[in-house]
Amino acid sequence: MLAPVVFRSPGSPDFSPLQVAPWADEPGADAWPGALGRLRGEWPCVPFGRCDRPADLPAGWQPLDPGDAWGHGYSSNHSWQWLDLADPLTLGMQIDMPPGQPVQRLTRIVRAVNDEPSLDIELHITTGRHCTLPIALHPTLSLTAGRITLSVAHDGPGLSYPVPAEPGHSRIEPNARFDALDAVPLTDGTTGDFASYPQPADSEDLMQLMNVRGPVTAHYLDAGWSLTIDWDRSLLPDVMLWVSHGGRLYAPWNGRHRALGIEPLNGAFDLGRVAQPPSDHPLAGRVGVQLAPGKPCVIRSRLSARPEKASP
Repeated sequence: MLAPVVFRSPGSPDFSPLQVAPWADEPGADAWPGALGRLRGEWPCVPFGRCDRPADLPAGWQPLDPGDAWGHGYSSNHSWQWLDLADPLTLGMQIDMPPGQPVQRLTRIVRAVNDEPSLDIELHITTGRHCTLPIALHPTLSLTAGRITLSVAHDGPGLSYPVPAEPGHSRIEPNARFDALDAVPLTDGTTGDFASYPQPADSEDLMQLMNVRGPVTAHYLDAGWSLTIDWDRSLLPDVMLWVSHGGRLYAPWNGRHRALGIEPLNGAFDLGRVAQPPSDHPLAGRVGVQLAPGKPCVIRSRLSARPEKASP
């Protein structure tokens, strides 16, 4: 997991937009299982998604076997090995999967762009057999640095999670369709603006924007910076937004987690390992990335920061 990351530019304050969960550096944090203990920043999910299937999915969602119990994949929950690279601007790491996994190895390369506040990231996926897996990248931004607005263009619909993401603490109307991020249907019959943060009320919500046609930019209006997330949309055509706005009240979250996941993906929400949407659902064809042996699949992405004039 990549964070904290500090971007710098002459004449501007340092900028560290990637979140670090508030418990991640507390004593005993490593006792929390897998990804939860050190939750932070940006990481790859291969395969992407939860392993527990919600019991109240709408009619027509067919159950699938996730294959294992590692949420967001084995690699999200186990240590990677550093690669010995000669370039001082580049970090490399690698993890081998247990026998029987469809993916054999993941390799990550993170390069700092010379003289520019940007990071280029490559994910190399090596498999020993033909398979199709839901895959996502998982950049997660902090929502504790003042006002933030999102710029995102998408040609397909916006879709809300088919069930409440956190029962009793989700504001978005489940299983709804919308056209714009600033007019998302809410459970009280109104609409909410999820292009602007912080939100007027705490919640835990998930939604997916289909056919994103360009990078996503988060404008930090008070910090005087923006962060742009760009990636290979031919492989990961959509974005899932994880709005974690104090809506989880149990440990270790304890109502204090405020972060926004902007997650490029090919899959049906985070459900692609446990449930298949009905044939008439817009996400019915989002079954994942096709992988083949002999040639690693490479997914490229970039995190680019840019100073901007702070808004009043």
